[in-house]
Amino acid sequence: MAIISKGSERDARYARIAPVCKLLWVGFRVLAYIAGILVGLLGVIAVVLIFVNVTAEEMLFTPYMKVLENGMFDVSLGNGVRVIVDSSVGAASIKGTVYAGLFTLMAGLTVCIPVFHFLSNLMKNVAAGKVLSEYNAACVNYIGMSIMLGNPLVLLVQRFFNYKLMSIFVKNVELKFDFGIDLFGFMLGLLIIVIGTIYGYACNIHREETALVVRENR
Repeated sequence: MAIISKGSERDARYARIAPVCKLLWVGFRVLAYIAGILVGLLGVIAVVLIFVNVTAEEMLFTPYMKVLENGMFDVSLGNGVRVIVDSSVGAASIKGTVYAGLFTLMAGLTVCIPVFHFLSNLMKNVAAGKVLSEYNAACVNYIGMSIMLGNPLVLLVQRFFNYKLMSIFVKNVELKFDFGIDLFGFMLGLLIIVIGTIYGYACNIHREETALVVRENR
């Protein structure tokens, strides 16, 4: 009896995922749209910024840039690096830091769009009881592929702009761009793809067994 009781508790615990997925698929769908809208807005801001012609002090409108009391500029370059530079720094240099933040954020949001989209589709199917649909496995594989390819791309954009900013603000130092290799994002995406493939195999076996039972009962 104890074994049956434990089994019933386990089944009930797993069954709770269905109503949760009904909320999650809507949430992820909304996040996908928000990410897409933000990418578009950031793109518009980037274009408008080309035609902005103001002084360096007027360009310091972001939270990570400010003018100090002595007239020096306190500018964050990302990756935990802040520089204190004099007012001889031009508006073009300050504008470059804004572009670095814009394009890095756009790259991250662009990767999030397909991840949120396929998560939404996966949760929607689970909420509808289509747990063993092979499309679910495809969604998992697409999520893994987006992470495996997108994460190194985001880090590459981030490294490039960090290098450009360092070359602008850090003088008298020889700087070289290092592409770097991010194995964590690649391995995480690959692991998700492997799990998705196993999931797809299980769905395929279930479909074949269901078809076999139907034929035998005819």
